[in-house]
Amino acid sequence: MSTVSIKYTAFISGLCLLICDELFSDSQTFASILGLVLLVIGLYLISKGIGDKPEIDSYAVRSYDEEE
Repeated sequence: MSTVSIKYTAFISGLCLLICDELFSDSQTFASILGLVLLVIGLYLISKGIGDKPEIDSYAVRSYDEEE
């Protein structure tokens, strides 16, 4: 399994666990905590891979052909 699929699997399974526990269970206990932990871990892993914004100036002229 690649790390990309682990990230999204943790996020989706945590989200599904939270929704199912909220809909079908009267007492929110271990399943809610586990779902929330999986959701937070998935969000952390996904956001960790985003990285910084590149320093590219889109208005800078790269060649003289672009000016004409």
